[in-house]
Amino acid sequence: MLLSVKALFPATATASAIDLDTDYRVRGINYTNNDFDNTTSTDSLAYYSQWLRLTLTGKFNEGIEICTRLSAIGVVGSTTVFTGIPGSSSTVTTMPYPSTNFTPYIDYAYVKIKNMAETPVTIIVGKQPLNYGNGLIISDNGTGVFAFRIYGKYNLPLPVPKFNFKRGGDLFEYYPLALETEVFTAKLSDGLRPGYDHDLYGLVNRYDKNKFHFEVSYFMDADASGSKYFKGNTAYDTTFINKDFIDLYITRREDISNVRFEIAKEKGSVQRSDGSAISIDGLGYNVYGELIGEKTKLGKVAAHAQVAFNTGDNNPSLFADDGSFNPGQTKRFDGLERSGYGELFAASPYDATFPLPSTYSGIDALNVGVDFSPIYGWNLGLDYYYFAATEGPNGAPDASGFEKLYGANFSLGVELDIYAKYTFSKYTEMRLSYNRYTPPTFIVFWPHSDPATRYQFEVSAKF
Repeated sequence: MLLSVKALFPATATASAIDLDTDYRVRGINYTNNDFDNTTSTDSLAYYSQWLRLTLTGKFNEGIEICTRLSAIGVVGSTTVFTGIPGSSSTVTTMPYPSTNFTPYIDYAYVKIKNMAETPVTIIVGKQPLNYGNGLIISDNGTGVFAFRIYGKYNLPLPVPKFNFKRGGDLFEYYPLALETEVFTAKLSDGLRPGYDHDLYGLVNRYDKNKFHFEVSYFMDADASGSKYFKGNTAYDTTFINKDFIDLYITRREDISNVRFEIAKEKGSVQRSDGSAISIDGLGYNVYGELIGEKTKLGKVAAHAQVAFNTGDNNPSLFADDGSFNPGQTKRFDGLERSGYGELFAASPYDATFPLPSTYSGIDALNVGVDFSPIYGWNLGLDYYYFAATEGPNGAPDASGFEKLYGANFSLGVELDIYAKYTFSKYTEMRLSYNRYTPPTFIVFWPHSDPATRYQFEVSAKF
């Protein structure tokens, strides 16, 4: 890479720093009882997954940064394409990785130009990481997205009343409000003809005040590539899907507490080739709080709780106006494994590891947990999840009373996660986890409700 840059700029291109980073992770995973019936034995799965990432970054005195990251991901000893655990949700689209048989592919290939033309403006062009907030609306799921991004910092005069009522006096004083604004466009697929692409657009405003961080964003997901639109487990052919999001993200971080809040409103429409169309109108939010005790009998202790709510649709099996919250680019994968609320159920706003009946819509989660460090290098943790749906069939088991307070109505089961992590150094760590998910007792859709389990052994290293 450095040689090619010098060829382009022979007189000026001299890298002040070149960094080569390596990340390698191996997971041994065993899923059991995926059909929730202990009398069967053909529904288990065991494998080792591995994820290798090599990142080369060159930084130049002119404020130019060039980055390339190569990745390879797959199942150890297998050359076939991995598509997930048997029986996984049919609404889970193809994994966002170009290859899952450990064939190398390019994650990142971008150029960053800082302080362009001696202004506080930064431009990033190429395949790059794209994540906003908690990944509720947009996340690259660990691989890059081709995008043009431009952002810069500036001061916006904020008028503050002076309460000066003298005639002819100034009524306001102006204080500088330090903001950062970002604009981007990203290409997810290209139909090679205008009007047949899948694009993302965004406008993000950030503001930091004391220990608070604020983000107010607008995102648009415009898909004219012919993607299928899912309502429940039913897929519909489309000619155009348009989704608009207004997102508010707030965090506050202190030594003894962390608070995180995100709420997003979705509007849009779906069109089919026969001319029929429906509107989209959804809402989702997440509230997370954590309290930290540095010196206790159990060492450092962090207790946390969170609530996630997403609107559902009362006719998920019909092509009719959709009231569910359905951000199609949300974070859903961490390598070959699902990522979401709970390590096993791994719920997103609209699907989970296990398939849900189409009469359920809008997945909600209530989580409480604790993490503590009794011995140097060790972290032990426990999480408990209550899953629910905003909409569901008549006669389905109800959610708990507390869940109904924030809009969840129908139980989708519970999960227990237990883990132990040992950090050898800042370069290497090991993690063991046990996960148990139990579906609700509802014989119409779950003839058996024996718990499904997942065991995981993970070693990760970076240098």
